Amino acid sequence: MMDPHKEQLFRDVIVSLERAGHKQCVLNGSNDYSERCEVGKDVDLVSEDPAQIPFILAGEKVASIVRVFKGAHNTVYTLYQYRRNGGTPVFLELDACADCRYKGYVYVAGEEILRSRRPYEYFEVPSPELEFTCYLLKRLMKGLDRVRAQRLSELYREDPSGCTAQLARLFPNSEATLIAKAARSGDWERVFGRIEHLRKLVLQRARHEQPLGKPRFWLSEIGTRARARVRLEGLMVAFLGTDGTGKSTVTARVEQNLAPAFSSTERYHRPVETVLWRMKQRMRQYRTRSPSAKPKGASASIGEADGRPAQTLPSSAPPRKLPASLLKLGLWWADYTVLGYLLTIYPRLVKSTLVLFDRYYEDLLVYPRSYRYGGPLWLARFVGRLIPRPHLVILLDAPPEVIQARKKELTFEQTAYERKAYLKVVKGLSDAHVVDASKPLDEVVNEVQEIILGYMADRAAKQLGLRG
Repeated sequence: MMDPHKEQLFRDVIVSLERAGHKQCVLNGSNDYSERCEVGKDVDLVSEDPAQIPFILAGEKVASIVRVFKGAHNTVYTLYQYRRNGGTPVFLELDACADCRYKGYVYVAGEEILRSRRPYEYFEVPSPELEFTCYLLKRLMKGLDRVRAQRLSELYREDPSGCTAQLARLFPNSEATLIAKAARSGDWERVFGRIEHLRKLVLQRARHEQPLGKPRFWLSEIGTRARARVRLEGLMVAFLGTDGTGKSTVTARVEQNLAPAFSSTERYHRPVETVLWRMKQRMRQYRTRSPSAKPKGASASIGEADGRPAQTLPSSAPPRKLPASLLKLGLWWADYTVLGYLLTIYPRLVKSTLVLFDRYYEDLLVYPRSYRYGGPLWLARFVGRLIPRPHLVILLDAPPEVIQARKKELTFEQTAYERKAYLKVVKGLSDAHVVDASKPLDEVVNEVQEIILGYMADRAAKQLGLRG
């Protein structure tokens, strides 16, 4: 059963494109449509000009475009659109292309597909033989199973002669006959065993007919990958706040709700488990002779199961002396910048990952004693400017009496001090937002999601040239 809110968003997209006179049709849209519109699935659209789709949808105000991937020569656009359904975000991934192409080779021209389109419910789809051809090529490139094979048989039975003619365009006679027989009978077992052979035949014919297809594809891939390393599609968000403001709960809800807009998600505690972090943990375990033992004089820690000083009570151990504190500050810089960001976070941002932290470097400025930092705070603030910044910093803030009602591990005075310190720290951050965490959880989550999705919509609009 397809998500009705997602279907309505898709319906509004189609209506807007038709109202603008934009020629398009949905690939694989008939019996397979309900499956393709489930959360996490995309909708493939052949368009007369994919580059115009974002401008049409923005003008019609159908939904906010929060992520965009642009292929070479304006032939491929992947748009992630967002609309609120009460407090729940609804996403639609729309893959708009100018023709049916794979690996740089055009197999069916967009003009031919659009000329053949026919109505299906409230949108249009290609003629059966062209839909059969495009779907067969896609499954040869990405994998064919029994369910998708039966979909091919359904399309074949709608126009056997047309599908047979298309097979003759792509394959030698013996292979075309093999696929046609499988499509007629519904028995695809022999085809399953020859998928790799059929894929090679298709690519060989394409290379012969379009000798420049592969070089153009790799040139466009180089450009696309270079842009991805400069114009990151992923998003890095850091959550701050005293213990009891609900960081872990809010972060988990946001990760779940926004996952459909990203290729993957990662949630980290501070610090990231880098090589340096693991070395420090092993040294601590070696000194104590027990993974769970605490250094002498150290205070209890809230949620210290992962060995981090994330949510600590005031430490009774004295701060380190200046040389040791400066060394510690340098190690933090290396942990955050080289081992944490460059080797761990940045590659994930390139791959369109939502990266969430439930604490970040600013904790050192709020809890210097808990981290046994004995150096000057001005130096810690300066080093903080040299550390890669999240795209967004969200402070979950609540009055001390509210936090005390939720968590009583700290005194009222300590809670009030930490809250004041956090507010002071984020005041100077241009990427920071303060959210009232004393509200009901659903309202807090909704407000946080609006902040994140608003940022993504602004970023996508600038990438597309929708705004100055």
